[in-house]
Amino acid sequence: MYEIAILEEKYFRVFQGAYNDFRLKARTDYKFEIDPLSYEDFIDSFRKGLLSCIILLEDSIPTGFLAYTSVEGDVIELFVIHCLGIEDIEEKRKQLFDKFMEVTKGQRKHAVVSYAMLGVQESFKKVVAKYNFQFIDTGVVVFDIKNKQLIKDLSQFNFMELPIGYKLTPYRDIYFEELAQVIFKAFKDSTDVNFDVRFGSIEGCRDITHKITTSIYGRFLPQASKILLYENKLIGFCLANVTGDGIANLPLIGILEEHRGSKLSKPLIKASVLDVIKLHQGGIIELNELNASLDLNMPSAVKMYESAGFVQSYGYPQAYLPKG
Repeated sequence: MYEIAILEEKYFRVFQGAYNDFRLKARTDYKFEIDPLSYEDFIDSFRKGLLSCIILLEDSIPTGFLAYTSVEGDVIELFVIHCLGIEDIEEKRKQLFDKFMEVTKGQRKHAVVSYAMLGVQESFKKVVAKYNFQFIDTGVVVFDIKNKQLIKDLSQFNFMELPIGYKLTPYRDIYFEELAQVIFKAFKDSTDVNFDVRFGSIEGCRDITHKITTSIYGRFLPQASKILLYENKLIGFCLANVTGDGIANLPLIGILEEHRGSKLSKPLIKASVLDVIKLHQGGIIELNELNASLDLNMPSAVKMYESAGFVQSYGYPQAYLPKG
């Protein structure tokens, strides 16, 4: 009934309709925070080998697709599975997924598959589970930047009341290596390793640190990114960046295990949030939202964000398939 093919140039013209239908629904149906690539940029990235695409054909017309990338080498990141309409939707998704599993078989011997099942893709969870994928319940929490009372309470927080020996300071490049080391120690046993294996090695954590601090993952905000020191040694961090759509994010927060339980996370997060808001109020950045992601199965993380004024906005299954 359906034909599955790898995207190639002969389909470029007729594939545009299916892709642009996804773009129209990216924010509403798929919970994307920023607009996906334009069709021209998508095709340009495809030609450059930055992403791969499998298409579903009905009467030789593309009516669905699956897009993914494996540029990192050890992670295959599945971005989206989209089909026009809802008729026979499960079968269409399954056929696209079958082809994906077939064409990535060799790569999957050495790479994990990561799939953030945002929006309507959550309904595909039972089918994905049949391929031995596992899931982490991920939540997105939001700080209400329009709540004047919340911001007033935040500004009155006394950041000087840290335990003796501890202090907060903005990120500077001299902290790069220490930060990478602490990210590794803080995340090597976390659930994040399941879908981003870079957290499992110091080399991978250097790559993460480099891509955050050089604005590859959005404009890095060094002033709002806080470093927590104990006797002048880096033991914690809260990093901040912002996208072109004015969505600020706290992509990584961590404290070394031996320093946890001392109520250090609250001032760490609040200091970053306050400086993000100050940058917005000063006209340095345009801000529409401030958010962060977390593992909902970790009550301590949920409580940590709630204590800093965040509330849960939505959740989604983060699917992953271990390598091999």
